[in-house]
Amino acid sequence: MSEKPVSVEEIIGKVGVTIAAIDRKTLSYVDLSPTEREIVGYVFDIGVEFLKRVSPVIASDIARQKELALTMAGVAKATFPIRKNYQFPSVPGTLGVAWLFPQAIKYAADVPTSYKNNSWDMDLTAGTKAYLFGSDTAFYKASGAENKHAFILVFENGVIEVGTTPAVEQFRIISEAKGDYGAYSVEPLIELPIEKGVAVYQYPTPLGAMFVDHQRGIKWYFMPRVTKTATIKLLGLVFYEHDFFADTLWI
Repeated sequence: MSEKPVSVEEIIGKVGVTIAAIDRKTLSYVDLSPTEREIVGYVFDIGVEFLKRVSPVIASDIARQKELALTMAGVAKATFPIRKNYQFPSVPGTLGVAWLFPQAIKYAADVPTSYKNNSWDMDLTAGTKAYLFGSDTAFYKASGAENKHAFILVFENGVIEVGTTPAVEQFRIISEAKGDYGAYSVEPLIELPIEKGVAVYQYPTPLGAMFVDHQRGIKWYFMPRVTKTATIKLLGLVFYEHDFFADTLWI
C-alpha cells in the first residue's frame, strides 16, 4: 500500500470522532490490508469486551471509536521509518498493536511524565501541575529508537481515574508547534462515579482523541485539587515496531 497525505478533517469525517491534532492539518497515511484490519480490530474488540464487564458505560463510549483505531493504525504505519505490516502477536520485522499499559507510556526512566515507573499511579500535590505527557521543562514524544518506534492513541474520553475522590477539574494540551491553546475544565459533577457502586471516574476530553508519535512532542497536564497518590489510566492503543514490545517490560 502506498503512502498518501490525508487531512485531519477528512479523518474526523470518516471516523466520527474529534481528534486533538494541535495544529496538525495533514497526516501521512497508509491503507491497511484486510488482514491488518482484522488484526487491529481483533485487539480492539477484545479490550472492549472486557471493559463491558467493568463499566458498560465506558465500554460503549470506546466501542464507537473502532474506526478511529483502524485509521490511526494506518497513520502510525506511515509514521514509522520502515514499512512493515501488522501481525498479532508481533514477530521480528512486523508491527504490533496493544492496549496502553504503563511501560508503553513511560518506556524509559527519564521519559517526561508524572507517572511512576511501571505504574498508572502518580503523586499529586494540590495546586502543582501534574503531567500525563511531558513535564515543566520537556515535551513528550513516543519512542523513536531504531526498530522500537511507537505511536500512542488515547481514545476520546479515555482518561479514567480509579479511587474514592477524583482529583482533577482543569486540563491543558499544547505541542511543540502549538503552544497557545488555553486550558479546559471538566463538568462539575465529576465526583459522581460513572457506574453505580464502582469507584471509577471518566474525564471528558473536549479536544477529542489524542495521538502522540516520535516526531512532535506534546504536553498534556492538569491541576490537581487534592494532594494524594492518584491512579489515572489512559484507555487507548499503542502501535509499535516489534522490538519495542518483543518481551515483557519493566523499567
